[in-house]
Amino acid sequence: MISIRECVTKADLRKVKDKHISFVSKEVEKRIDFYINLFESINSFSTGTKEITIKNAVNKFIHVKQYNPFIKIIFADQKKFDETKYLDLKKTLLFKAAAQNINLVIEKLKKLKSKYKLIIGLDLSLASQIKLDYYNNLRDIYFEPIDFLLKKIFDYEEWFENIAPDKDWGPYQLTQSLGIKVCSYCNRQYTFSLSKGKNKITRPELDHFLPKNEHPLLALSFFNLIPSCTICNRDCKGKVSFSYTDYFSPYEPNPKHELLKFDYIPTSYLGSIGETDEIKVFIKNDGAKLELGLKNKLDNTSKIFEHNTIINEHKDIVQEIIRKRHISNDSYIQSLQKAFPEAKLTLEEAYRLAYGNFYDEKEFNKRPLAKLTKDIAISIGAIKKSIKK
Repeated sequence: MISIRECVTKADLRKVKDKHISFVSKEVEKRIDFYINLFESINSFSTGTKEITIKNAVNKFIHVKQYNPFIKIIFADQKKFDETKYLDLKKTLLFKAAAQNINLVIEKLKKLKSKYKLIIGLDLSLASQIKLDYYNNLRDIYFEPIDFLLKKIFDYEEWFENIAPDKDWGPYQLTQSLGIKVCSYCNRQYTFSLSKGKNKITRPELDHFLPKNEHPLLALSFFNLIPSCTICNRDCKGKVSFSYTDYFSPYEPNPKHELLKFDYIPTSYLGSIGETDEIKVFIKNDGAKLELGLKNKLDNTSKIFEHNTIINEHKDIVQEIIRKRHISNDSYIQSLQKAFPEAKLTLEEAYRLAYGNFYDEKEFNKRPLAKLTKDIAISIGAIKKSIKK
């Protein structure tokens, strides 16, 4: 796992976050206003209110052509509502139980209107227990009564995920602006964001660290959207219910990405000198030095993403590092620097020529297996951890 905060400067991260909040907020506010108007209109209907009057009143704030899905979710039997059934909006007994308490729904929607920008920018990855408690109160006390509306208000699947790449903002623009070109969870797969005008080509998956089905308030929240590959997001994590208590987010503090490290053990003499791939690669953490809760989070996260299993499909990379160290008598990088004196190779340049990857931890987001490569190079003694730039 790599740390997003280590690869994106504070200024750039703030800029991307602010742009995301600004764009998403406009849509969320429109949807909140629509539902406030809808329930206030329902409150005002008399027995004799005509269907055309009802239709005009409740659709006043909607800005999309297909507005029936926004209305029918308040009904217990959504299939029975269509554009010919607006008179049913006077029959509140047809509503879901939560929707029948109209005044409470209006109250909570107005509360949500005062908090939605905070929610979209809420950073639980740096959360103290106070902040976690604050979010839990928002979710369980303030907004649980309007839970049936939240998926439509904070709409990831039908709205945000389908925004074209040529629009002002959306998944393509978010992931491209962050510049995370490899999966945050595994650092194995490229996750470029590429498009041609409005035509989609490819982009990273956006994993909801806290699942959007359990946390609809956070479905569009910036720090809950993690750029990742399909293998990590769908195959490994799937529908596992993550929490900040039990799992570790790429947005959490992780200086130099060092909370999790790769290492290896040779399983034969030939493996120990890089002649064969008879080695076992694994991921570890400094368990004895870590607070128990953090250690458990790291262990749980590695287990979910099958780090120890999948990384052994890249034993060839480790084998090459071992081999280079063996044939150069621990001085492969220095040999390169001496072999090309006129080039005046820096440590970083020589390292990149030697191992085909980036030395600086801030650049681990640019190429797959950058973390594995450096961790093994340090572990084997090919480079020294203490070397400064």
